[in-house]
Amino acid sequence: MRFVHIDKLQSGLELARPVFAPDGRILLNSGVQMETTYIERLRHLGIPGVYVTDKDREGIQIPETISQRTRLDATARVKAVFDSVRVGKTFRLEDVSESVKAIIDEIVRNPNVLASLSDVRSYDGYTFSHSVNVCVVSVMLGLKKGYNEIQLYELGLGAILHDIGKTQIPEEILTKPARLTEAEMALMQQHTTFGWQILRENPNVPLSSAHVAYQHHERPNGHGYPRQLTSERILPYAKIVAVADAYDAMTSERAYQRGMLPHEALKLINRLRGVQFESDMVDLLDRCVALYPVGCMVRLNSRELGVVVDVNQSERTRPIVRVLYDRWGNRLPQFFELDLAKERYLTIVEVVE
Repeated sequence: MRFVHIDKLQSGLELARPVFAPDGRILLNSGVQMETTYIERLRHLGIPGVYVTDKDREGIQIPETISQRTRLDATARVKAVFDSVRVGKTFRLEDVSESVKAIIDEIVRNPNVLASLSDVRSYDGYTFSHSVNVCVVSVMLGLKKGYNEIQLYELGLGAILHDIGKTQIPEEILTKPARLTEAEMALMQQHTTFGWQILRENPNVPLSSAHVAYQHHERPNGHGYPRQLTSERILPYAKIVAVADAYDAMTSERAYQRGMLPHEALKLINRLRGVQFESDMVDLLDRCVALYPVGCMVRLNSRELGVVVDVNQSERTRPIVRVLYDRWGNRLPQFFELDLAKERYLTIVEVVE
C-alpha cells in the first residue's frame, strides 16, 4: 500500500487502510473503492490523504507500533477527557489510564518494533491523535532507557495528557492556519501552566506526570517556556516527551503544513541536540524510529528505484529494498530484492514521494 495525498486521490483507487473520524469512528473501511463523492467528503472533513493498495507494494505489510483497536480506543478516550475539561468538568483518570497501560503492554510485548505513526487522521482530530502518538513514542524511548513498569506508566500518562492545557486556549488560536501574533503566542504558551494546574487538581495524577504538561516546552539552553528552565532543572520525563512531541508534530500532516518524512525530521532534531533537545534523548529517538519506513519508495546511488520491504534493526540506514525500476526509469519485468546491509556498495540517496 501507499499513501496518496487528498489532492492526488482519484476515483477507482482501493483503500488499504480504514479512514477514521476525529472521534475514532470509521469513516471508510479498507477495501472500499474511492468515488468522487467520498473524496470530496474526506476533503471537507480535513482528511489529508489515505492509504491505497498498490501493485508495487503487494505483499508488503507496514508494521503497526500498536494495534488499531488500542489506538482508536485511546484516541476516543483522550477526546472524552479533553471535552470534559473544556467545559469545566472533572475528568476521570481511569478514562485514560487504561489506555496508557494497554499501550505499554503492547510495546513491552514487541520491544523491537520501530515507531510507525501512520494512522490517517483528520486535521480537526490532530490534538487527540497527536496525544496518543506522543505517548507511544515516549513509552518506546522510556523502554529503551530501561524504565520499569511504574516509570513507564508515569511517563505515558504525562505524555498522553501533555497538551491537556490546550483545552483552555480558544479554538481559533489552536487552529489558526497563519503565524500567531505576539499576543496569541503568549496565550498559547500558557497551555503548559494550564495543563499543570488541571493535572494537579486530580489527586490521582502522579506529580511527575503533571510536570510533563508543565515542562515539555522547556529547553536545555533555557530558552523554553513557561519558566526558562535549563537542562539540570528539567525532569527526565519532560525531556523525553519534548523529543516525542517534536517528532510527531514534524511528521504530521496539518492544514497549514505538509508533514516531514521520518529521516528529515530526525535530521532536524539531531541538528538541535543539546540546544532544543537533550542529546541522550535524541539518541534514544534515533534507535526507535525507522529512517526509511517499510513501504516508502527510495532511489539508490545506482539510480535504481525501489520500495523498502523490511528494516534492518542493527543498520537502520540499510533496509531491504525491492527494486522495481532500472537506472533509466524502466519498469523491470520482474522485481528483485537487495539487502543493503550486505550490498555495501549501495546506499539510499533520496526518498521519492
